[in-house]
Amino acid sequence: MATSGFIDSSDAIVRKRWEDMLDREVRAFDPILSDGKGLAGKGQTNLVQIKDDLTRLPGASVTVQYRYQLSGAGASGAAPLKNHEENVKFATDTVSVNILRHAVEVASPMYQQYMKPDILDEARDALADWGASRLSMGLHAHAAGISIITDTSYNLNNTISAMNPTYIIRPNSKTAGNLTSGDRFTLELINTAGKFVQVVSPKMRPAATPFGPRYCVFLHPEQVADLRATNSTWYHNMRQRLAGGDIDKNPIYTRYLGEDQGFLFFVSDFVPPGLNSAGTGYQGNTRRAWVGGAGALTLAFGRGYEDNPEFSANRWLWLNDSEDYEYKRSIAAMTVVGAKRLRFTKPGEASARENSILVLETYVDHDPFTAATVFDPDHASWVRAVPGVVIS
Repeated sequence: MATSGFIDSSDAIVRKRWEDMLDREVRAFDPILSDGKGLAGKGQTNLVQIKDDLTRLPGASVTVQYRYQLSGAGASGAAPLKNHEENVKFATDTVSVNILRHAVEVASPMYQQYMKPDILDEARDALADWGASRLSMGLHAHAAGISIITDTSYNLNNTISAMNPTYIIRPNSKTAGNLTSGDRFTLELINTAGKFVQVVSPKMRPAATPFGPRYCVFLHPEQVADLRATNSTWYHNMRQRLAGGDIDKNPIYTRYLGEDQGFLFFVSDFVPPGLNSAGTGYQGNTRRAWVGGAGALTLAFGRGYEDNPEFSANRWLWLNDSEDYEYKRSIAAMTVVGAKRLRFTKPGEASARENSILVLETYVDHDPFTAATVFDPDHASWVRAVPGVVIS
Protein backbone atom coordinates (compact mmCIF):
# COMPACT_ATOMS: atom_id res chain seq x y z
CA MET A 1 0.00 0.00 0.00
CA ALA A 2 1.33 3.46 -0.95
CA THR A 3 2.18 5.83 1.86
CA SER A 4 2.87 9.57 1.97
CA GLY A 5 6.18 10.90 3.22
CA PHE A 6 4.66 14.22 4.36
CA ILE A 7 3.45 15.11 7.84
CA ASP A 8 0.63 17.63 8.08
CA SER A 9 1.60 20.79 9.97
CA SER A 10 -1.32 20.34 12.32
CA ASP A 11 0.02 16.97 13.51
CA ALA A 12 0.68 16.91 17.25
CA ILE A 13 4.29 15.77 16.79
CA VAL A 14 5.18 18.94 14.85
CA ARG A 15 6.86 21.42 17.19
CA LYS A 16 5.94 25.07 16.71
CA ARG A 17 8.77 27.60 16.97
CA TRP A 18 8.29 31.19 18.06
CA GLU A 19 10.27 34.01 16.45
CA ASP A 20 12.85 35.69 18.63
CA MET A 21 11.46 39.14 17.85
CA LEU A 22 8.13 40.57 18.98
CA ASP A 23 6.17 43.17 17.02
CA ARG A 24 4.79 45.99 19.13
CA GLU A 25 2.09 48.56 18.52
CA VAL A 26 3.73 51.93 17.91
CA ARG A 27 3.20 54.34 20.78
CA ALA A 28 1.33 57.53 19.94
CA PHE A 29 3.74 60.29 19.00
CA ASP A 30 4.09 63.47 21.03
CA PRO A 31 6.98 65.96 21.30
CA ILE A 32 5.86 67.88 24.37
CA LEU A 33 7.99 65.94 26.89
CA SER A 34 10.66 64.76 24.43
CA ASP A 35 14.19 65.43 25.66
CA GLY A 36 15.23 66.17 22.09
CA LYS A 37 12.65 68.95 21.71
CA GLY A 38 13.70 70.68 24.94
CA LEU A 39 10.25 72.12 25.70
CA ALA A 40 10.01 71.00 29.33
CA GLY A 41 12.23 72.16 32.18
CA LYS A 42 12.42 73.98 35.48
CA GLY A 43 12.93 77.46 34.04
CA GLN A 44 10.26 80.16 33.86
CA THR A 45 10.74 80.36 30.10
CA ASN A 46 9.98 76.68 29.45
CA LEU A 47 6.72 75.77 27.72
CA VAL A 48 6.12 73.08 30.37
CA GLN A 49 7.43 74.15 33.76
CA ILE A 50 8.38 71.20 35.94
CA LYS A 51 7.81 71.79 39.65
CA ASP A 52 9.75 69.41 41.88
CA ASP A 53 9.36 71.21 45.23
CA LEU A 54 7.19 68.38 46.53
CA THR A 55 9.86 65.78 45.79
CA ARG A 56 11.83 67.25 48.70
CA LEU A 57 9.14 68.72 50.94
CA PRO A 58 5.79 67.52 52.30
CA GLY A 59 2.53 68.78 50.84
CA ALA A 60 -0.17 67.81 48.36
CA SER A 61 -0.08 70.95 46.20
CA VAL A 62 2.11 73.76 44.91
CA THR A 63 0.78 77.32 44.88
CA VAL A 64 2.11 79.40 41.98
CA GLN A 65 2.18 83.19 42.21
CA TYR A 66 1.72 85.76 39.43
CA ARG A 67 2.48 89.51 39.63
CA TYR A 68 0.81 92.02 37.34
CA GLN A 69 2.42 95.17 35.96
CA LEU A 70 1.64 98.51 37.59
CA SER A 71 -1.00 100.53 35.74
CA GLY A 72 -1.18 103.76 37.78
CA ALA A 73 -0.37 107.18 36.30
CA GLY A 74 2.30 108.09 38.89
CA ALA A 75 3.08 111.77 39.50
CA SER A 76 5.07 114.33 37.57
CA GLY A 77 6.52 117.69 38.43
CA ALA A 78 5.37 119.07 41.77
CA ALA A 79 2.23 116.94 41.90
CA PRO A 80 1.90 115.13 45.25
CA LEU A 81 2.40 111.36 45.27
CA LYS A 82 1.10 110.84 48.82
CA ASN A 83 -2.28 109.09 48.79
CA HIS A 84 -1.78 108.22 45.12
CA GLU A 85 0.32 105.11 45.67
CA GLU A 86 -0.60 101.87 43.91
CA ASN A 87 -0.87 98.40 45.35
CA VAL A 88 1.07 95.59 43.71
CA LYS A 89 -1.45 93.10 42.31
CA PHE A 90 -0.86 89.37 42.77
CA ALA A 91 -2.83 86.29 41.76
CA THR A 92 -2.28 82.61 42.53
CA ASP A 93 -3.20 79.19 41.18
CA THR A 94 -2.64 75.76 42.69
CA VAL A 95 -1.37 72.50 41.20
CA SER A 96 -2.25 69.37 43.16
CA VAL A 97 -0.41 66.05 43.06
CA ASN A 98 -1.69 62.57 43.75
CA ILE A 99 -0.99 58.94 42.87
CA LEU A 100 -1.06 57.70 39.28
CA ARG A 101 -0.32 54.01 38.77
CA HIS A 102 -0.94 50.98 36.60
CA ALA A 103 0.10 47.32 36.58
CA VAL A 104 0.43 44.31 34.29
CA GLU A 105 -0.22 40.78 35.54
CA VAL A 106 1.20 37.49 34.21
CA ALA A 107 -1.30 34.89 35.30
CA SER A 108 0.80 31.77 34.67
CA PRO A 109 4.46 30.82 34.02
CA MET A 110 3.17 29.01 30.93
CA TYR A 111 2.91 32.37 29.14
CA GLN A 112 6.68 32.65 29.29
CA GLN A 113 6.93 29.09 28.04
CA TYR A 114 4.90 30.05 24.99
CA MET A 115 7.13 32.91 23.84
CA LYS A 116 10.80 33.83 23.50
CA PRO A 117 10.78 37.50 24.69
CA ASP A 118 10.91 38.07 28.44
CA ILE A 119 7.29 38.75 29.28
CA LEU A 120 8.04 40.85 32.37
CA ASP A 121 10.44 43.02 30.37
CA GLU A 122 7.68 43.52 27.82
CA ALA A 123 5.29 44.40 30.63
CA ARG A 124 7.71 47.02 31.94
CA ASP A 125 8.13 48.53 28.47
CA ALA A 126 4.35 48.59 27.99
CA LEU A 127 3.93 50.42 31.31
CA ALA A 128 6.61 52.93 30.32
CA ASP A 129 4.69 53.64 27.09
CA TRP A 130 1.46 53.95 29.06
CA GLY A 131 3.01 56.42 31.52
CA ALA A 132 4.53 58.61 28.82
CA SER A 133 1.28 58.63 26.85
CA ARG A 134 -0.83 59.43 29.89
CA LEU A 135 1.32 62.43 30.89
CA SER A 136 1.28 63.77 27.31
CA MET A 137 -2.45 63.32 26.95
CA GLY A 138 -3.13 65.04 30.26
CA LEU A 139 -1.02 68.05 29.29
CA HIS A 140 -2.79 68.42 25.93
CA ALA A 141 -6.19 68.06 27.60
CA HIS A 142 -5.38 70.94 29.97
CA ALA A 143 -3.86 73.04 27.18
CA ALA A 144 -6.97 72.76 25.00
CA GLY A 145 -9.45 73.17 27.87
CA ILE A 146 -11.17 69.78 27.48
CA SER A 147 -13.25 70.28 30.62
CA ILE A 148 -15.46 67.22 30.03
CA ILE A 149 -12.55 65.03 31.22
CA THR A 150 -13.09 64.69 34.95
CA ASP A 151 -11.46 61.29 35.64
CA THR A 152 -8.36 62.04 37.71
CA SER A 153 -6.47 59.25 35.94
CA TYR A 154 -6.72 61.32 32.76
CA ASN A 155 -6.71 64.93 33.99
CA LEU A 156 -3.61 64.21 36.12
CA ASN A 157 -5.25 65.04 39.43
CA ASN A 158 -6.35 68.59 38.58
CA THR A 159 -9.67 69.92 37.30
CA ILE A 160 -9.46 70.98 33.66
CA SER A 161 -10.90 74.47 33.30
CA ALA A 162 -12.88 75.38 30.20
CA MET A 163 -11.05 77.88 28.00
CA ASN A 164 -11.88 81.55 28.40
CA PRO A 165 -13.74 82.15 25.07
CA THR A 166 -11.50 85.15 24.28
CA TYR A 167 -8.60 82.71 23.94
CA ILE A 168 -10.24 80.46 21.31
CA ILE A 169 -9.81 81.43 17.66
CA ARG A 170 -11.80 79.71 14.91
CA PRO A 171 -11.56 80.46 11.19
CA ASN A 172 -14.03 82.97 9.73
CA SER A 173 -15.22 83.97 13.22
CA LYS A 174 -17.19 80.72 13.54
CA THR A 175 -18.63 79.56 16.85
CA ALA A 176 -18.35 76.18 18.58
CA GLY A 177 -20.18 73.39 16.78
CA ASN A 178 -20.52 75.36 13.55
CA LEU A 179 -17.24 74.74 11.72
CA THR A 180 -17.58 73.58 8.12
CA SER A 181 -15.22 72.35 5.41
CA GLY A 182 -14.23 75.94 4.60
CA ASP A 183 -12.79 76.43 8.10
CA ARG A 184 -9.54 74.49 7.88
CA PHE A 185 -6.11 75.22 9.35
CA THR A 186 -4.12 77.66 7.20
CA LEU A 187 -1.35 80.19 7.76
CA GLU A 188 -4.01 82.90 7.96
CA LEU A 189 -4.74 81.62 11.46
CA ILE A 190 -1.10 82.23 12.38
CA ASN A 191 -1.45 85.84 11.17
CA THR A 192 -4.38 86.20 13.59
CA ALA A 193 -2.48 84.42 16.37
CA GLY A 194 0.54 86.66 15.82
CA LYS A 195 -1.59 89.74 16.44
CA PHE A 196 -3.29 88.11 19.41
CA VAL A 197 -0.12 87.23 21.34
CA GLN A 198 1.17 90.79 20.96
CA VAL A 199 -2.06 92.59 21.89
CA VAL A 200 -3.53 90.34 24.61
CA SER A 201 -3.05 91.40 28.21
CA PRO A 202 -1.09 89.99 29.95
CA LYS A 203 1.16 89.44 26.93
CA MET A 204 2.23 85.94 25.97
CA ARG A 205 5.97 85.44 26.27
CA PRO A 206 7.57 83.03 23.75
CA ALA A 207 8.91 79.78 25.18
CA ALA A 208 12.54 78.69 25.20
CA THR A 209 13.29 76.20 22.40
CA PRO A 210 16.49 74.85 20.80
CA PHE A 211 15.84 77.42 18.04
CA GLY A 212 15.53 80.36 20.42
CA PRO A 213 12.40 81.98 21.88
CA ARG A 214 9.35 80.82 19.91
CA TYR A 215 5.63 80.36 20.27
CA CYS A 216 4.95 76.60 20.02
CA VAL A 217 2.02 75.41 17.89
CA PHE A 218 0.76 71.84 18.34
CA LEU A 219 -1.25 70.42 15.44
CA HIS A 220 -3.04 67.12 14.95
CA PRO A 221 -1.96 65.14 11.85
CA GLU A 222 -5.36 65.92 10.32
CA GLN A 223 -4.62 69.66 10.61
CA VAL A 224 -1.11 69.16 9.26
CA ALA A 225 -2.65 67.62 6.13
CA ASP A 226 -4.59 70.86 5.57
CA LEU A 227 -1.52 73.00 6.27
CA ARG A 228 0.54 71.06 3.74
CA ALA A 229 -2.12 70.90 1.01
CA THR A 230 -0.60 71.54 -2.41
CA ASN A 231 -2.67 74.68 -2.92
CA SER A 232 -1.84 76.18 0.50
CA THR A 233 0.28 79.19 1.36
CA TRP A 234 2.46 76.90 3.48
CA TYR A 235 3.18 74.65 0.50
CA HIS A 236 4.14 77.58 -1.73
CA ASN A 237 6.39 79.04 0.97
CA MET A 238 8.20 75.73 1.33
CA ARG A 239 8.54 75.39 -2.45
CA GLN A 240 10.21 78.81 -2.56
CA ARG A 241 12.63 77.77 0.16
CA LEU A 242 13.39 74.60 -1.77
CA ALA A 243 14.06 76.62 -4.93
CA GLY A 244 16.52 78.70 -2.89
CA GLY A 245 18.49 75.60 -1.92
CA ASP A 246 16.97 75.05 1.53
CA ILE A 247 16.54 71.27 1.20
CA ASP A 248 17.99 69.58 4.29
CA LYS A 249 15.71 71.48 6.69
CA ASN A 250 12.69 71.85 4.42
CA PRO A 251 9.58 70.65 6.28
CA ILE A 252 8.18 69.02 3.13
CA TYR A 253 10.95 66.42 3.33
CA THR A 254 11.55 66.10 7.07
CA ARG A 255 9.55 65.26 10.17
CA TYR A 256 10.14 68.75 11.52
CA LEU A 257 7.21 70.92 10.45
CA GLY A 258 9.06 74.25 10.46
CA GLU A 259 8.09 77.76 11.56
CA ASP A 260 6.39 80.92 10.43
CA GLN A 261 6.45 84.42 11.95
CA GLY A 262 8.14 83.18 15.12
CA PHE A 263 5.70 80.27 15.58
CA LEU A 264 7.33 76.83 15.74
CA PHE A 265 5.13 73.96 14.51
CA PHE A 266 4.90 70.48 16.04
CA VAL A 267 2.65 67.53 15.24
CA SER A 268 1.10 65.44 18.00
CA ASP A 269 -1.33 62.53 18.07
CA PHE A 270 -2.71 63.90 21.35
CA VAL A 271 -4.16 67.17 20.03
CA PRO A 272 -7.84 66.70 20.99
CA PRO A 273 -11.09 67.22 19.11
CA GLY A 274 -13.11 70.35 19.76
CA LEU A 275 -16.24 70.48 21.89
CA ASN A 276 -19.85 70.92 20.81
CA SER A 277 -21.70 74.20 21.28
CA ALA A 278 -22.92 73.15 24.73
CA GLY A 279 -19.46 72.03 25.85
CA THR A 280 -20.87 68.65 26.86
CA GLY A 281 -19.29 66.37 24.25
CA TYR A 282 -16.80 66.15 21.43
CA GLN A 283 -17.54 67.68 18.05
CA GLY A 284 -16.79 65.45 15.07
CA ASN A 285 -14.59 66.83 12.26
CA THR A 286 -12.78 69.26 14.56
CA ARG A 287 -9.40 69.51 16.28
CA ARG A 288 -8.15 71.94 18.90
CA ALA A 289 -4.63 72.95 17.98
CA TRP A 290 -3.04 75.23 20.54
CA VAL A 291 -0.31 77.82 20.84
CA GLY A 292 1.84 77.87 23.97
CA GLY A 293 4.35 80.37 25.30
CA ALA A 294 6.52 80.46 28.41
CA GLY A 295 4.85 78.77 31.36
CA ALA A 296 1.84 77.56 29.39
CA LEU A 297 1.64 74.33 31.39
CA THR A 298 2.83 73.09 34.77
CA LEU A 299 3.85 69.52 35.59
CA ALA A 300 4.49 68.77 39.26
CA PHE A 301 5.94 65.68 40.92
CA GLY A 302 5.82 64.45 44.51
CA ARG A 303 8.23 62.33 46.52
CA GLY A 304 6.22 59.27 47.56
CA TYR A 305 7.59 57.11 50.39
CA GLU A 306 10.57 58.67 52.11
CA ASP A 307 12.37 55.32 52.39
CA ASN A 308 12.61 54.99 48.60
CA PRO A 309 15.03 57.64 47.35
CA GLU A 310 14.84 56.42 43.75
CA PHE A 311 11.21 57.48 43.53
CA SER A 312 11.89 61.22 43.43
CA ALA A 313 14.99 60.82 41.28
CA ASN A 314 13.33 58.79 38.53
CA ARG A 315 9.79 60.16 38.85
CA TRP A 316 8.40 56.61 38.62
CA LEU A 317 8.56 53.79 41.15
CA TRP A 318 8.67 50.25 39.75
CA LEU A 319 7.27 47.43 41.88
CA ASN A 320 7.34 43.64 41.36
CA ASP A 321 4.91 41.35 43.10
CA SER A 322 4.04 37.65 43.13
CA GLU A 323 1.23 35.44 44.38
CA ASP A 324 0.63 31.77 45.00
CA TYR A 325 4.30 30.83 45.43
CA GLU A 326 5.57 32.71 42.36
CA TYR A 327 2.85 31.23 40.14
CA LYS A 328 1.34 34.63 39.34
CA ARG A 329 3.60 37.63 38.82
CA SER A 330 2.92 41.29 38.23
CA ILE A 331 4.79 44.53 37.71
CA ALA A 332 3.51 48.00 38.51
CA ALA A 333 4.53 51.60 37.83
CA MET A 334 3.60 54.43 40.16
CA THR A 335 4.24 58.14 40.37
CA VAL A 336 2.99 61.13 42.36
CA VAL A 337 2.10 63.72 39.75
CA GLY A 338 -0.10 66.65 38.84
CA ALA A 339 -0.52 68.81 35.73
CA LYS A 340 -2.43 71.99 35.04
CA ARG A 341 -2.92 74.94 32.72
CA LEU A 342 -2.43 77.82 35.12
CA ARG A 343 -5.06 80.58 35.07
CA PHE A 344 -4.99 83.75 37.10
CA THR A 345 -7.78 86.08 38.15
CA LYS A 346 -6.54 89.65 38.42
CA PRO A 347 -7.76 91.44 41.57
CA GLY A 348 -10.90 93.38 40.70
CA GLU A 349 -11.83 91.15 37.74
CA ALA A 350 -14.62 88.57 37.71
CA SER A 351 -13.13 85.87 35.47
CA ALA A 352 -9.76 84.23 35.03
CA ARG A 353 -7.49 85.07 32.13
CA GLU A 354 -5.46 82.39 30.42
CA ASN A 355 -1.73 82.38 30.96
CA SER A 356 0.43 82.07 27.84
CA ILE A 357 -1.90 79.86 25.83
CA LEU A 358 -4.25 80.15 22.86
CA VAL A 359 -6.51 77.58 21.15
CA LEU A 360 -6.91 77.35 17.36
CA GLU A 361 -9.95 75.17 16.65
CA THR A 362 -10.52 74.14 13.02
CA TYR A 363 -12.51 71.81 10.83
CA VAL A 364 -10.75 68.57 9.74
CA ASP A 365 -11.50 65.67 7.43
CA HIS A 366 -11.32 62.21 8.97
CA ASP A 367 -10.77 60.67 5.52
CA PRO A 368 -9.93 57.91 4.82
CA PHE A 369 -11.50 57.00 8.15
CA THR A 370 -15.01 57.58 9.42
CA ALA A 371 -15.91 59.42 12.60
CA ALA A 372 -16.89 56.06 14.11
CA THR A 373 -13.34 54.79 13.54
CA VAL A 374 -11.64 57.97 14.76
CA PHE A 375 -13.74 57.99 17.92
CA ASP A 376 -13.56 54.24 18.55
CA PRO A 377 -12.97 53.85 22.32
CA ASP A 378 -10.42 51.09 21.69
CA HIS A 379 -8.19 53.53 19.82
CA ALA A 380 -9.19 57.04 20.92
CA SER A 381 -7.87 57.86 24.38
CA TRP A 382 -10.08 60.97 24.41
CA VAL A 383 -13.18 58.80 24.29
CA ARG A 384 -11.91 56.37 26.92
CA ALA A 385 -11.36 59.35 29.22
CA VAL A 386 -15.08 60.18 29.13
CA PRO A 387 -17.12 56.94 28.94
CA GLY A 388 -20.41 57.39 27.14
CA VAL A 389 -19.51 60.83 25.82
CA VAL A 390 -21.71 62.15 23.04
CA ILE A 391 -20.01 62.68 19.66
CA SER A 392 -21.89 65.40 17.78
